[in-house]
Amino acid sequence: MIDKTILEISSLSIAYASKRGEVHALDNVSLSIMPKQLVAIVGESGCGKTTLGLAVIGLLPSPPARYLSGEVALKGENLMGLGDADFRAFRGTEIAMIFQEPMTSLNPVFKIGDQIDEALVVRDLRAKASKRTQSEHGANSQRNQNSGRSQRRDEIIGALKLVRISDPEHVAKRYPFELSGGMRQRVMIAMALSQKPSLLIADEPTTALDVTTQAQVLKLMRNLMQEVDTSVMLITHDLAVASQVADRIAVMYGGQIVEEADALDLFAEPLHPYTQGLLACIPSGSKAKMKLQPIQGSAIDLRSLPKGCRFAARCPRVMNKCHEKNPELVMKKNSHKVACFLYE
Repeated sequence: MIDKTILEISSLSIAYASKRGEVHALDNVSLSIMPKQLVAIVGESGCGKTTLGLAVIGLLPSPPARYLSGEVALKGENLMGLGDADFRAFRGTEIAMIFQEPMTSLNPVFKIGDQIDEALVVRDLRAKASKRTQSEHGANSQRNQNSGRSQRRDEIIGALKLVRISDPEHVAKRYPFELSGGMRQRVMIAMALSQKPSLLIADEPTTALDVTTQAQVLKLMRNLMQEVDTSVMLITHDLAVASQVADRIAVMYGGQIVEEADALDLFAEPLHPYTQGLLACIPSGSKAKMKLQPIQGSAIDLRSLPKGCRFAARCPRVMNKCHEKNPELVMKKNSHKVACFLYE
């Protein structure tokens, strides 16, 4: 275990029970995230990206989700070994999450300021829980509550200013439906960062936004990483989005990481045929290269996994051995990892 590692995922495997058979959502996934590092998890829908994020923050529904093996360690603490109560002490304080659609995460009947205030109250209660004794809950509790509310009011305005919202005093008094999609997503980022987490998980945070607003939110997240001293796991299906902000990119297919590299290295020299296929699907902006090259076939059925490589049925460079054995993720050069027999 590297001391400076914020998140260390080791050989994590998770399955979902279903009427049509067990779905192997994650299979032997390993990943590290360093301080102030933004790691993007990229892949098609159903490849296990969101399951990975939910497993880290402890929000997988159980049942039907079932932990099979592996470890998720935050700053050296194995989260998989914690009970529900202990995990809640990490969630929202050490780990925070931004979901894809902010309108479904914000309560429509409460004002923005009240919802940020609730997040701050939870943070303060958890921070003080270990220090409190029964005697501290007497006559001083009301005075402490009033002084805390005044201090939190300043924090609410500060949180909205942090995400570059103009006129935060006015926005704090508005309801979610009165804000644009980009503003709501900024509010969600403000709520998450108000907890001062060591790790922020962003699950498709810009999918519901237009291109201009998407770029603004991505740039904002990247800048805030340095200001609040946090690391980010960005979950996205779009390599173009990852290219704008990621330090490192992990490409997932069929519940496994098939390639992992620094962002510049991945785009300069993609090794796995699946990664190459994803890049070929990105519009180049050149009229001479307007025709996109789709990846042939359909995504793999995680209820019925093949014996060999999970991408073999769709791979244009498939070999006989690809149908016999599943390649392991190995280091090739410059911290560039790939799971493919082409590089043996």
